[in-house]
Amino acid sequence: MAATRWGFRDEDLRSYSVELEHQVLSGQRRILVNGREVFRGGKFGDTSGEHAFDVDGHSASISIGSNGFGYTYTLIIGGLVIPAEGATIPRPQRPEARPTPSPAASTTWIASPAPAMSSPRQTADAATLARIALVHRVESGGRWFYWIAGLSLINLALHVIGSDIGFALGTAIDWVVDGILQELAPSFTWLAHVGTIALFAFLGLRATAGVKWAFVVGGVVYAIDALAFLFIGGWLALAMHGLALFAIVSALRALRGLGSGQLSRAAA
Repeated sequence: MAATRWGFRDEDLRSYSVELEHQVLSGQRRILVNGREVFRGGKFGDTSGEHAFDVDGHSASISIGSNGFGYTYTLIIGGLVIPAEGATIPRPQRPEARPTPSPAASTTWIASPAPAMSSPRQTADAATLARIALVHRVESGGRWFYWIAGLSLINLALHVIGSDIGFALGTAIDWVVDGILQELAPSFTWLAHVGTIALFAFLGLRATAGVKWAFVVGGVVYAIDALAFLFIGGWLALAMHGLALFAIVSALRALRGLGSGQLSRAAA
C-alpha cells in the first residue's frame, strides 16, 4: 500500500494534514483530512483518478496519475498545488456583507446590480474543471485499445468455432502474421493472435494512465492494421479503424494539452 501525506497551514497559522492511502493492487483509495476520513472508494484496474473534497471551506482535490512505472499523487487546495514540503494557503473567499437599505431609501433609490466579478478561487476551479475534461478525453481515448483487444479476442474465438463473421474494430495484422507462420511454423500461429491481443490490452492499461508513448505506439500499429483492410477492400473495418484512430489522436492532443506525459491535473 502506498501512503502519502501533505502538511500545510493557512494565513491564520492553522495547521492541516491530508493523507492518502492507496492500495495499488486493489485500486482502493482512502483520504483523511486532519485524521477524519472524507473519501473511500476505488476499483480494481483503476490506474488514475481525481477525488474532490473540502478542507475547511477550501475546494480540494487529489489527482492520481502514472508515469508508466509508478504512481504520482498531486494535492490541489483552492487551485494551489501543495508541495511535499508544505505551503501556506490563503483564506477562503468570504461573501461581503451588504448593508440593508432603510425603507425610505428603498422607496427613493433602485440599486443597480453590480457586475459579477470572478474570484481567484472561481478562476482556479474553472481551470481545474477544464483540465479534468482533458483528462476524461485521455482516458476515453485509451479505452479504445481495450475494445480493440477484446473484439480481436472475440474474432479469434468465432474463427475457432468456424464462424465467418467478425467485428470490424478487431485487428487484421495478427491474421497476416498468422498466414506467414502457417508456412514457417504452423504450430505457433496462435502466438500471432495472443501477442496482438496482449499488446493492445497492455497499451490500453498504459494509455488510460496517461502514458504518451502508449498512444503513439498504439496509433501507429493500428494505422498499419488499417492499411491491411485498405488492400483487401474491407471498407466497414476501415471506417471503424478511422473512428478509433480519431479518438486516439484526440486523446493524444488532450494529453499534450495537459502539459505532461501523464494524467496530472496539477498545472491548472
